Amino acid sequence: MVMMMKTTGRRQRMGWLAAALCLLGPVGAGAQLLLFVSEYSTGNLRAFDPATGTPATLPPGYTPVGGSSVGADGMVTDSSGRLYVNRDGGVVHRRSADGLTFSAFTTISGSPTLLDLTRNATHLFAASYGTPTLYRISLTDGSWSALSGPSGFGTSDGVRIGPDGRLYAVDSSDGEIYAYDLVTATWSTFLTSPPTAGIASQMEFSGDHVFVSRTIGGEGRIYRYSLSVPGNYTTGLDPLSETLIGSIGTTIATGIRIGPDSRLYANAFNNGEVWRSDVGITTMGASPWVSGLNSPASLYFAAIPEPSTVGLLAIGGLIALRRRRRNTR
Repeated sequence: MVMMMKTTGRRQRMGWLAAALCLLGPVGAGAQLLLFVSEYSTGNLRAFDPATGTPATLPPGYTPVGGSSVGADGMVTDSSGRLYVNRDGGVVHRRSADGLTFSAFTTISGSPTLLDLTRNATHLFAASYGTPTLYRISLTDGSWSALSGPSGFGTSDGVRIGPDGRLYAVDSSDGEIYAYDLVTATWSTFLTSPPTAGIASQMEFSGDHVFVSRTIGGEGRIYRYSLSVPGNYTTGLDPLSETLIGSIGTTIATGIRIGPDSRLYANAFNNGEVWRSDVGITTMGASPWVSGLNSPASLYFAAIPEPSTVGLLAIGGLIALRRRRRNTR
């Protein structure tokens, strides 16, 4: 009888523990992939389920990032999955390994307005709005140096590390794109004189194509360009391959990203919206996919680590509380 009571009690405790685990979610079992959108006017990061567009709840440190309302913009992750966020005032914030908080990783003197952000294995690269200057930031210790753009380069917004390992920068004043060889420290023109004149923002690579967000006559548009020689990035883009994928409304077009679902996601800055294309990126949707944002700047798909130590501590606290209650009976 005593043995039966002990077994029953153990089963009850295990059932209660299982219920607690369900409430807290998977502990150290993986991560949740989210679409992050930076809000330039608030310093917030907003997050959404990439399948449904449903808003996701984030820890307090994300709203605003690191507790500062100064404009948040570009985002990228390192090989450990830590998310970096560009800020006005030259500050780059980095997310903690547990995914709960942000802290300042480095500050670039001179208070540049940092925009898009990209990286290779050793460095971050940041664009500085209104200048032809880019910044190279060590992922090891946050030390940085200025990188001058090529001759004729006006002002940069979008920067990306391309499939060939070169650094690419969009000249926002005219839509031209330049490539920087990090080994030889030389610039070359990747896209010259797009047929449609107007400002440009960010870019995204997809095989033999490059997509660029542009603002033409007050309308946000997404364009596609093709390599002059398929598979060969050194030949650059063919300007005559310019193809209008679609409009995202009367707005400034800013951040774009291709999601894991093979759709292109694009920010409509003035209207506080995210639009997305069809699968295969042949046309943009007829209406916004997400609305109600405040000056959306950049987009990024990243994961939030599931609770590990934090979750175990919480469960341990619940177990201890239950034991104390049982001992006082």
